[in-house]
Amino acid sequence: MNGAGNDFIVVDNRGLDIALDEDIIAALCDRHRGVGADGLLAVEPAQNGADFRFRYYNADGGEAEMCGNGARCFGRFTAHLEEETKDVVTFETIAGTLSAHMIGENVRIAMSDPHDLRANLPLTIPGLNGTIHFLNTGVP
Repeated sequence: MNGAGNDFIVVDNRGLDIALDEDIIAALCDRHRGVGADGLLAVEPAQNGADFRFRYYNADGGEAEMCGNGARCFGRFTAHLEEETKDVVTFETIAGTLSAHMIGENVRIAMSDPHDLRANLPLTIPGLNGTIHFLNTGVP
């Protein structure tokens, strides 16, 4: 599956019967010896009331909080998993619970709120003195 230039392997692991580890995921994502992908999206049962749990793995096999393009693909995939297609799908991630809204052929993700606002931080590097602002929006 692909979204905005990224491609993903999607694994339906709602039965939790597929053992995924870093080596297996890295081998699957290897573009020369495997399927080849930017990452792997695993669909698992939700634990806290959402429709699904979204686990995102980078191509090296390491798990990340989530991926924005991956979340869009995950939303589209899971919207069609059940007998009736859903307009909105909720899913748990390490970063929190997100929702995917199906809008025609597009998917809009309601991301988690930004946090850790730090304003007016001094910046001093050779040849430049100034002020910067920091806002953590999570994993894009």
